[in-house]
Amino acid sequence: MLLGIDLLFSLGLALWLGLGGFLPENFWGVVAGVGVFLGTFIAVVVLYLLFFLIVFLALEKADPRKMFKHRLLYWYTHMYYNDFLRVAVKVTGKENLPKNRRFVVVSNHIEASDPMYIKQVYRRFPLAFVSKVALFKTWPVKNILQSVGCVPISPKVDQSALESIEKSIRLVESGLPMGIFPEGRRTYCNEMIAFRPGSFKLPMKAKADISPVAVYGMHDIYRKGRIRPARVFLHVLPLIPYEEYKEMDTVALAQKVHDLVEEQMKKFAAEANQR
Repeated sequence: MLLGIDLLFSLGLALWLGLGGFLPENFWGVVAGVGVFLGTFIAVVVLYLLFFLIVFLALEKADPRKMFKHRLLYWYTHMYYNDFLRVAVKVTGKENLPKNRRFVVVSNHIEASDPMYIKQVYRRFPLAFVSKVALFKTWPVKNILQSVGCVPISPKVDQSALESIEKSIRLVESGLPMGIFPEGRRTYCNEMIAFRPGSFKLPMKAKADISPVAVYGMHDIYRKGRIRPARVFLHVLPLIPYEEYKEMDTVALAQKVHDLVEEQMKKFAAEANQR
């Protein structure tokens, strides 16, 4: 949407200057018009990004449960990940979205941009993610992630990883829903791998509902030589209330959620074969 507004504004300014007689009526006038269009378009994008960074840096310590920063991040991610990258996301299962904030999103993981598309679907909530620690070593990515409540976690099963889970539990209990990718890494394809049972300590200890999500086709976004817009799929599965799984252990729960997501992935694959 923002990219579309920018395009219309830039085009309108170029046409106004051209039709208003401010540009030469020859080849160089056309070149100048194109230059005005491109220059204005780039300038507006840069100004928006500067505004985005300034706001996040200024409000980095503000309560991540407040929605303002999350809405701003939604507009930015939609502009870049949808409009700029030319990605059409077909979302189904919106009727299964949680009714309150005490929940944990559990999803398969294909590409690094998966959290951005999931966050767009859950845009009514201040959703944060348990993210790999490497993302927190780069400015300003670290500042943005911390600002919205994301928690870094080590890939190793060590004390720091346990502390990250404990922090995430406290955040969920305080009203900040979290998202996790229990596969532990990106798969870069539509084939799933096993869910790590330890990931499910977060919803269990926070006594939170589980909102399973299936993402499909995300690797097509970054396919080399892509010309057409990428079409990807995201389905929100029915909520699993805490009362329904509280007697299960993490191994059984991990398998249960994995099977639910995998079943949806098979449905996506069947639909893709019919197209």
